[in-house]
Amino acid sequence: MEGVNLLNIDAKKLENSRMELQINVPLDNVELEYKSVFNKIQSGATIDGFRKGKAPLGLVEKRYQELADKEVSENLLKRAFVDAVTEKQLTPIAQPQYEFDRISRGEPFSFKAVFEVPPSIELGKYKELHADENSCVISEEDVNNEIESIRERDSKVHKKEIDPVIENGDLAKIKVKRIDDVQQNEIDKVDFKEYSIVVGKSKDESALDKHLAGMNLGEEKEIEVRYPKGYYIKELSGQKVKYLVKIEDVSTIELPELNDEFAKKVQYESMDDFRKKTREYLEKFVSERAMGDAKAQILKNIVENSNFDIPESMILTEMAVIFRKTQERVGYVSDNLTEFCKAFGMDQEEFRNKLREEAVMSIKTTLALQEIAKKEDLKPSEEKFREVLQNIAMRNSKSIEEIDKLITENNSRERIEYELLLDSAMEFIYDNAKVKKLKPVTLDEFLKKED
Repeated sequence: MEGVNLLNIDAKKLENSRMELQINVPLDNVELEYKSVFNKIQSGATIDGFRKGKAPLGLVEKRYQELADKEVSENLLKRAFVDAVTEKQLTPIAQPQYEFDRISRGEPFSFKAVFEVPPSIELGKYKELHADENSCVISEEDVNNEIESIRERDSKVHKKEIDPVIENGDLAKIKVKRIDDVQQNEIDKVDFKEYSIVVGKSKDESALDKHLAGMNLGEEKEIEVRYPKGYYIKELSGQKVKYLVKIEDVSTIELPELNDEFAKKVQYESMDDFRKKTREYLEKFVSERAMGDAKAQILKNIVENSNFDIPESMILTEMAVIFRKTQERVGYVSDNLTEFCKAFGMDQEEFRNKLREEAVMSIKTTLALQEIAKKEDLKPSEEKFREVLQNIAMRNSKSIEEIDKLITENNSRERIEYELLLDSAMEFIYDNAKVKKLKPVTLDEFLKKED
């Protein structure tokens, strides 16, 4: 509107990436808005004794004062807020919350607006950070075990109908519940958990299958297991635990013969090719996991030494994303957090806190990588983008050109490039870290190491 005066604005930064603006609208601006609003009301007002739109302005002002106050305040709030954030060069990411005492014609109008702005980060040190990287030497036994597991997946299972006594090599379906941590009269209230296990296969001396050989179908037995100190499951380390075990089913396993025919059946050229590719797969797996764990160490260090200001709405949105992924993973969908927690016997507040913790860490790691990419002027390469296309094409049995066309049609290129940018930042911090390669361990030890 012509003739408006400048606003008086006081800006104050709040926690959780929020801003507070105290905005004072001059009297002249308020009066101009009242005149505009009353003119609009007058043009549509129907008052006894007058044709529509012809009632005197003074009468209209008296009769419609409350309506005008409401409309003027709404107009001034919106207009002044836009002007204020433009002047202060702020970027609201959600609707503001307004507060004001009253609005009155003949007086200036003052109000407060509180709103969220994009998250901010003060990045800490991100170069030359120390990290330990695990290593592992793949043995022939590891290769044999992996091939054996593939062989087992192609095996035939036959129920033991006559003399169903468990022997090493049998597949046993068992029910198990821990009973040393409950009162004797409460044992029946504890639910069994079902497992299928190949008896005698585990090398772990504290594994349950060590105690199953010789048991009969339907037999129920108490088994005591002593777990060594330093056991990879912390809750069991150094513990003496008593379980109640019941045998539900006993079967023999008929394994296919290991020969070139079997190798071809599982998509290899020969047994030699099978062994070679299996070793390559295991070596790639341990290498990528070791490097991934080292990268996670470095990134965690960066996050812990940086300062973040994150809006609450962003945290809640990320919590919802993680909750949805959790539901997809467990195969139980519910929009109701209370119902979901009840179904899995979880404490709702504890689960909510866990979701929040994961959400905050996810946001912080992403912000840190974004800031590093910005500072180092990193860009996703066309070569990396083509690799992504190739992988998608292979998984979907399509050509790269077909996938490229689909990505263009779905406007997905930007999202893929964004993920590649974060990957580039992750590679950068790893390449610029002081990574110490640890002494190689066996595959079993490697898999049991904590992240």
